[in-house]
Amino acid sequence: MSKSHEDPRSRILLNDSPDDIHAKLKVALTDSLGRITYDPVGRPGVSNLLTLMACMDESQRSEEQIAMESERLSMRVFKEEVANTIIKGIADIKAKYDYYMDDDQTQHLRDIAVNGNEKARRQAEETMVRVRRLVGTDSI
Repeated sequence: MSKSHEDPRSRILLNDSPDDIHAKLKVALTDSLGRITYDPVGRPGVSNLLTLMACMDESQRSEEQIAMESERLSMRVFKEEVANTIIKGIADIKAKYDYYMDDDQTQHLRDIAVNGNEKARRQAEETMVRVRRLVGTDSI
């Protein structure tokens, strides 16, 4: 998984459906060794999946702990577990994203942007008034 790679399958987006996440992880590049082990240098693909799972794991297990517990799983089953963990891990964020992206809420987001813009302009103008006064160019 890589956010900078051109292929859209190389990253998981917050607006990806559970099916999309499963599909992306199904084709994630790994090796053909028979066990799940954490070895970032020797097995970067599997290690990346373990890191993703550790980041999303509610019990805060390390990559090594997850690898030991998953050691005997097939790669297919392990990728399914990683997908399920990620789906569960981003569920709250995805729900909020979906809520704010809903047509009824986009005006609320626009209002926040307009109000923020107006506040920033007022603060910037106040700052520039003080700067001009300190520099001595307020009467020019």
